[in-house]
Amino acid sequence: MYRIACVLLAVGFTVGCGRSDLPELGTVTGVVTASGAPVANAIVNFTPTGPGRPSTGETDAQGKFKMIYLQGIDGAIVGEHTVTVERVTTEAMDDLPDDPSEMTAEQKAAAEAIKPLPPAASDGSVKVEVKAGTNELNITL
Repeated sequence: MYRIACVLLAVGFTVGCGRSDLPELGTVTGVVTASGAPVANAIVNFTPTGPGRPSTGETDAQGKFKMIYLQGIDGAIVGEHTVTVERVTTEAMDDLPDDPSEMTAEQKAAAEAIKPLPPAASDGSVKVEVKAGTNELNITL
């Protein structure tokens, strides 16, 4: 009897531990482009213009991203957001020679991947509206 009570109690805690404290979220996916080309290896931030925490995503080689609100919870708060995009750089990218003639082919490709983004990536001029449900929000810089 004691075991059954413990199991029922554990199930009750598990079922009752939903995240009712979360704001209304919409799932968000999309593609980031600059000058018509996908922006690979970048961090995308959605910061609500109202109260609430930002959501973050990372682009893949095709510029595709998915927003994450908290670890294990996808989405962004429903409402208007300011979007910023930052390149992800590695230590190897930071150590590239300043003179392109001294670069290997691999280093030249790495340097090309970290070209500066347009001002719209960080000046707060890009805004999006996240709605309840599923959102595909493509970001053009």
